[in-house]
Formats: sequence, structure tokens, C-alpha cells
Amino acid sequence: MELEPGTPVFLEELVARPPQYIGRTVRATGTLHSYSPKTDRAALVDGQSLLLIDTKLLGVHQYHIGQTYQLIGVVVASAQEDHEELPKDLLEDVRYSLDIVLQARVVREVDGLDMAIYRKSVVLLRAFLQDETKTAITNPV
Repeated sequence: MELEPGTPVFLEELVARPPQYIGRTVRATGTLHSYSPKTDRAALVDGQSLLLIDTKLLGVHQYHIGQTYQLIGVVVASAQEDHEELPKDLLEDVRYSLDIVLQARVVREVDGLDMAIYRKSVVLLRAFLQDETKTAITNPV
């Protein structure tokens, strides 16, 4: 079984168009806002966007609230119980979608990552890959 690499996405993209991402493997980066070992659920925030994370597949991991994490996983449709423990005051301050959850399979701590530079690099990578695709279509080998 071959696993897909995670396509870098920003949390605001996931929140803005949740159905578009269901079933896709993505790489999301943000600050850990909360984690519940009881439910294996976490909330990741970036700016004004929040994403729910299912951490069951990650095994035992020591999470630190306020640290920056990058997760790779599949976006799945959310169930009502996925968001029962979210702090209500948090939901007033951020944009979120309760329609999706990231079922994470890889986690890594990326504290010290300059998010502004990371965002620019993802945008440049997307532009480069789009240009490469156009070139391949117009100049087949």
C-alpha cells in the first residue's frame, strides 16, 4: 500500500472549502490550541482559522499547547461528536468548519518555523508546479 504525500494547504483554505478537500491527503501547519487524550482530538489554529485533528493514528505523543506542529493526513467528513469538547469561546474568535476533520498519520513539531516565509514558499511552489504542468502540456517529449 503506497501512501500519498501531503499537499501543503493553509488552514483558511480548508475552512473556506471543506467539501473540496474530503478524501485528499494534505499537510497542515499551525499552532496547537487544545488536545484531549480522552477523545484523541486536537484543535490546530493558524491566524483566524481552526482545524479539528483526529490523533488516533499517531499513537502516543506528548503534545504541547502553543507549539507549532505540521501534520499529514486525510481530510474526512466530521461527525457531531468530533467537536463536542471544543471551547465555545474559541469558536467565537476563529473561522472553522465542523464538516471536516484531519485524520492525521504523521506529526512533527516545527517550532521556530517562520510562518510568513513558509507561506511564501508554498505559494511559490504552487506557481512553479503550475508552470511545469503548462510546459509539459505545450512541449510534450
